[in-house]
Formats: sequence, structure tokens, C-alpha cells
Amino acid sequence: MTQATPDILWYIGANDGAVPWDPRHRFEPSFAALREQARTLDRLGYFGALTTAREAISLVADTERLRFVVPEYPGVKPPVLLAEEAQVFDQYSGGRLIYNQVNGADPVLARYGRFHSKTERYALSEEYWSLFKRLYLDETDAYSGEYFEYGPRYKPAIAGPRQPGGVSIWGTGASPEGIAHAAQVLDAYLMFMSPADAMDAVFTKVRKATADAGREMRFGVLASVVVRETEGEAWEYFESQLARTSPESVLATTDRNLTSFGFPPLAELTSDDAQVRARIAALRAGRLPTRAELEYAPNLAAGLTTWTGAEPPFDIAGKGTGNYLVGSADNVAARILEMSSSLGIDIWILSGWPLIDEAKTVAELLFPRLGITPSA
Repeated sequence: MTQATPDILWYIGANDGAVPWDPRHRFEPSFAALREQARTLDRLGYFGALTTAREAISLVADTERLRFVVPEYPGVKPPVLLAEEAQVFDQYSGGRLIYNQVNGADPVLARYGRFHSKTERYALSEEYWSLFKRLYLDETDAYSGEYFEYGPRYKPAIAGPRQPGGVSIWGTGASPEGIAHAAQVLDAYLMFMSPADAMDAVFTKVRKATADAGREMRFGVLASVVVRETEGEAWEYFESQLARTSPESVLATTDRNLTSFGFPPLAELTSDDAQVRARIAALRAGRLPTRAELEYAPNLAAGLTTWTGAEPPFDIAGKGTGNYLVGSADNVAARILEMSSSLGIDIWILSGWPLIDEAKTVAELLFPRLGITPSA
């Protein structure tokens, strides 16, 4: 059952600025900036923040309530090591760790020395997270399985607390293998915001697989957002970010990002959606798509984000990456509440740039309309 008030999360990251996907408009990264992001989100009352695996524990002392969603590729670290790291994190944070299970693309995993097939990756992941949860809850026995093996624990356990039932594992996976894996492993299923019927189709499959496994699942959506007092102000800001983006900065990585996820290069890419074909044609012509080519439903549009450097831009591959909520506070809140109710969404991971400025705007304008009381 969907909770009445959704949990709203934000991002913490060094890649920041008014138009951070264009190198000309990025802020100089600093640890001080990350600390200020964490303090701001904590003060404003955000449920949590998606961050990288590198800096999260260093930000614990700057926060009191903020949960940290930390990405992990299963198998890159031994399960014993990850369990110990999680215990230390929760010892110092009071139990505020969440893991974002990342399946990864072949080129990314190869960098970390992982060369399993996609099917093997899911089997490995299922074994990995099962072991992790047992180890986090202080199981001490030796283990020998298909992918992992380790000896008994001989040293004293790391001090608590432990989260009841273990650390929550969030993640995704839309293929039949990915959905079967999610039903066994995940505590929350995430996907990028897409047209409602596409999200509903995936969520329905995940719900059935999870029920068949005798488990329950929460559901979350990732989306970027531009919210202002009026529709005009919001779209003006959205379009101003595009106007400050050089087409060359987007096109420089488009082919690489498409092919790394198994799609054809831009010159060969096509779509059943005429609007997406118009975006592809614009990029082939060396220009960025217009608002008319990007807005696919009221207050919903494809855009650019800080992860455009690793993902196909403007959702031209239909993955949902870079999709935005854009509009007045009343309308954006209405879209979020409508989707939350109709699709059973209770987690929203939002983003906007500059990170601190947009986080403040969302807390001020959206939180009250979503039933959340801003902390400051």
C-alpha cells in the first residue's frame, strides 16, 4: 500500500553548477561543498540523499537524520568487507545507511575486474546480497557457495546499532532476469520517470514477481525537477539551462553512451515515438531539441542531467534518464501525487541544479503541497 506522504530524497555530488553537464558552467568541486549540501538537505528535512560510494561516511557528522543511499556493484567488494563497512557506517550514523544495488554495464564492470555475463551477474548478486544481510546481522559461520567463499569470523563484532532486518537494498532491473532478481533481493524498486503507462507495466510485473516470492516491495522514481511559483518561470529556467548548453558537449559522448548500453549509434538510432525521432534528428543536425520536442506530457519533459556524460541524452533511448518535472508548484505537486497514487510510488529521488539552490526551492514550494513540513 502506498504511503500517504512520499519520501523525498535529493542528490549529493561534486558535479554541480548552474549547467553542470556542460564543463563551462560547473562549480569547482570541493569537500566543503559536499558538506554544505549534506547539512542543507538534513536541515530542510529531506528523507535521504543519493550519493557516491566515496564520500558518504565522511558526511555523517554533518547530519542528524539524513539517510545516505550509497551505490554498490555486487561482487566488487567481498561480502564480508561490505558488511563490516555497513556496520561501521551504521555505528557512526545511528543506522542511516541504504544501499543502491547497481547491476552496471559491461564496460563499467570491466573497469572493476568483473566480467560475468548479464545472467551470471544476477545470480551472483542474489548470492552476494543474501550473504551480506546475514553477515551484517553478525552471522559468524564459514561459507562456500557458487560465487563466494570465506572463513569463519574470529574477531569481535563491530559495535551496533544494527538496522532491524538489515540494511535496505534499493535498485532496479527491467528485463525478465532483472525483475526476478529484484523480487528476491530488493527492498525498494526504482526506475527513472517515464510515461505513466510504461512505469505501470514494469511496476505491475515487479509486484507480481515479489508477491510470488512471498515478499513486499516499495517503489520509487528518479526524476529531475524545475519548480517555480508559476509555469512561465519554471519553463523559462528549464529553457535557459538548455540555451547555455553547447551541443558539442552533449554530442561528444552520445555515441559512446548509446553503444555502451547496447543501442545503435546516433546515426542509426530510431524510435517508434515521433517526438523521440525529432530529438534524434535535432542531435544529428548538431542542435539541441526544442521544448516542443522535449515536453511529452503536461509538466513532463526530457532534459539533461549531470549523468548525461554516461547516459544517452534527452531520453532518446527510452531509458527515462534525464526526464524532468517542470512547472508551477501546484502543478508539479499534482503530478507527483497523481503518479504516487495511481502507480503506488512512495519514494521520489529528485534532482536539480545548482543542487543546494534547487533543493531549497523544492523544500519551500513542494514540501507543503506534498504533506511534508520543511524543517527550516
